[in-house]
Amino acid sequence: MSGRPIQIEKVSYFYGRGELRKQILFDVSTEIDAGEIVILTGPSGSGKTTLLTLIGALRSCQEGVVRVMDNNLSSVSERALVKVRRKIGYIFQQHNLLESLSVAQNVQLALELTGERSRRGWNERIENVLEHVGMAEHMYKMPGQLSGGQKQRIGIARALVHHPSIILADEPTASLD
Repeated sequence: MSGRPIQIEKVSYFYGRGELRKQILFDVSTEIDAGEIVILTGPSGSGKTTLLTLIGALRSCQEGVVRVMDNNLSSVSERALVKVRRKIGYIFQQHNLLESLSVAQNVQLALELTGERSRRGWNERIENVLEHVGMAEHMYKMPGQLSGGQKQRIGIARALVHHPSIILADEPTASLD
């Protein structure tokens, strides 16, 4: 990478159309260095999640420029966006677990989405990350058998299992004790 991993220049974002159109981000600019931890604070509805989803290539930029790992997310192909997304661990406000999959299978999804061809070592990686978040003993349970805090820990494990270059966490501890 030639520059900072995250560069945001004059980003504005709007929801709705016509009379219902509401601006949520106003000319936001910042740069985030490698290894830097940034905490966004603000009231509900102030655009924190919107900004994270723009950085995470989960939403398209309307005005301004978002660069992540030297990729201008406004002007790259869908294929390039997928490559960027594969390098990001995203911890959602809601755990977003698939109820029909076990804990281990939910974590494994992140590995499958990375595009890795070799599955060698996946089970060990899944066990290790679940152990780190205190959920190894729940590996074969279904999400419906877990508390909200436990589900959030699984969401954290899923975001970390593929060793991402960037971690974006949207209220990652809201459900935890």
